[in-house]
Amino acid sequence: MKFLFTTSILAITLTGCDVQANKVSGESQGVNLDLSKIDNVVKSKENNEKIKYFNALLVEAENNNPIAQNLVGVVFENGYLNQKKDIKKSIYWYEKAIKNNNGVAENNMGSLYAHGNGVKQDYEKAYTYYKSAMSKNVPEAINSIGFMYFNGFYLEKNLKKACEYYEKSANLDYGLGAANTANCYYEGWGGIKDKHKYFNYSLKAAEKNYALSQFNVAVMYKKGEVVDKSIEKSVYWYKKAIENSEPRAAYNLASLYEKGDGVKQDFDLAYAYYTLAKEFGLDVAQKKLVELDSKVVKENIRILKNGDSIQIAVDDPSGKWEIMDEEDYLKNKR
Repeated sequence: MKFLFTTSILAITLTGCDVQANKVSGESQGVNLDLSKIDNVVKSKENNEKIKYFNALLVEAENNNPIAQNLVGVVFENGYLNQKKDIKKSIYWYEKAIKNNNGVAENNMGSLYAHGNGVKQDYEKAYTYYKSAMSKNVPEAINSIGFMYFNGFYLEKNLKKACEYYEKSANLDYGLGAANTANCYYEGWGGIKDKHKYFNYSLKAAEKNYALSQFNVAVMYKKGEVVDKSIEKSVYWYKKAIENSEPRAAYNLASLYEKGDGVKQDFDLAYAYYTLAKEFGLDVAQKKLVELDSKVVKENIRILKNGDSIQIAVDDPSGKWEIMDEEDYLKNKR
C-alpha cells in the first residue's frame, strides 16, 4: 500500500511551554521530567504516560518551580493530561507562577480575562497582565496588546500602533505575530504596503507552522509574486498547510494535479485531494469530485482515519472507493 501523506487534524499549542523550558528530575515519580516535552505528552495516546507526567509535573510545581506552575495552570485551563478542566485551579497555579515572576503565566492570565474564559471578561485586567508580561519580553503578550489596539478593546483603536506591536512580537520569533505583521504590510495598516515584507513575514509564520501563512506562501510561489515562481516549493507549502487541515491548500493542490500544472497530471491524486478538501469542510470541492468521477480509475483511494490523524492511501486497482476507519481497513487487508 502506498501512503501519500499523513496529516494531523488537531494542532495543539501550549503557550510558552517551549520558552525557558529546562530538564528537571521528578525522582519520586521515577521519571526525568523534561518540561519542553509536554506538547508531545499531551498528544500521546498513552494514558499512563500522561498521568505519570502530570504527577511529576505537579511535584515540580509544588516545589515552587515557576515554569512547572505555569504548565499546571495550562493543563487545568485546557483539560490536558487526563485532568478535568478547572479554571479555578488554573488561576491558582498561574498566580503561583506570577508570584515567582513568570511572564508567560501573566500572559495566560491576561488571555483568560481577554476571552472571558471562566472569568468575567475584563480587557482592563487583561491589559494589565499583558503589559507586565510584555516587560519580560513575552512575545504572545506583545502580540495581544497589538490585537487590543487593532480592535479598540480597552485601548483606543490604532492600526499603526497595532502593527508596531505585532512586528515587535514577530521579531521575538512569535509565529502569530509574524502572520499579523504580514497582513499589516499587505493591507498597509501600519502606513506602508510592502509585498516583499509581506512575503518575508508570511514565511516566518509558515515556518512556525501557521496554516494560513503556509497557504499564502504556497500561493505566492505558485504565482511567482515577489519570489521566483516555483511549483516545487508551492507544493511543499501546500502540503505543510494540509498537515494543519487547511482546506484551500488541499483544493489548490488537487487543482495542480487535475490540470498537470507544473506536476504530472494525476486524476486519482486530484480526486483524493479534492476529497480531503471536502473532508476539511470546503463544500465547493464536491463539484470537482462530480466532474472527476468518470476520469478516476477506482484504485480504492481512501481517507483513513485514526484518532486525530488522516492518511490518504492508493492501492487495489480493482477495488471500490470508500471511506473507512483505519482499523476496518487493516482488517480487510488480512
